Amino acid sequence: MKRAIQVGIVGILVTVFCSASYAAPILTITQAESFSGTPNLTRTLPFDQFDDQGGALTLLSVEVQFQLQVDGGQFILDNDGESAAAGTLEFGAKGDISSTDVSLLNSSFQPVTAELAAIYSDSFSLGGNDGDGAEDFDPTPPDGMQYSGTLQCDFDSGLIASTLFGPYKGTGTYDIDVDVTQWADFGGISGIEWAVSPATAAGCVTVIYTYVPEPASLILLGLGGLTMMRRRRVA
Repeated sequence: MKRAIQVGIVGILVTVFCSASYAAPILTITQAESFSGTPNLTRTLPFDQFDDQGGALTLLSVEVQFQLQVDGGQFILDNDGESAAAGTLEFGAKGDISSTDVSLLNSSFQPVTAELAAIYSDSFSLGGNDGDGAEDFDPTPPDGMQYSGTLQCDFDSGLIASTLFGPYKGTGTYDIDVDVTQWADFGGISGIEWAVSPATAAGCVTVIYTYVPEPASLILLGLGGLTMMRRRRVA
């Protein structure tokens, strides 16, 4: 009679845990690696692979996030031409990520994150040369100006194509490379001299694994709980 009851309990637990597998909890593992420095800069950031524990865990998605910010620095324009000049000033940094270890492509096989542009943009208007000489980079108006860098940020994220999960799985590590370049542009207007004091760049690359336990894992947890119950009864 006791054996029949025990078998019945096993059957109930298996049924419960098989049913629960359809609503298994969705779990995440988040890894974030930061970087900083003066452009132009390159950093190699290490990340842990997803360990599926011998097939006990199923990887659902791999999300990659990329954040870049710049602050400080200076951009000087000095018009040495006789005529007034007007245009658009841009100053900051651009950033990109790459890897030789894993693929960074989405389901459309496009880069999972676009090139980031943490850039300040504004119009400018300079008078004709006010008597200063060539290569003196004089920011004094009306023929000169100076922009002092302010905090600028950019962000992008995306999901890796599921067909490219292979290198993300294992018990080792892989690297993602960050490249950040200084950006300064005034449209290349003839007669304008320019000088740059670099900004400071910083940011973060984040990898997020979303996964669920396999049904068999849940059943084993249930059977383990039953074994503990039996041991306690014997005791």
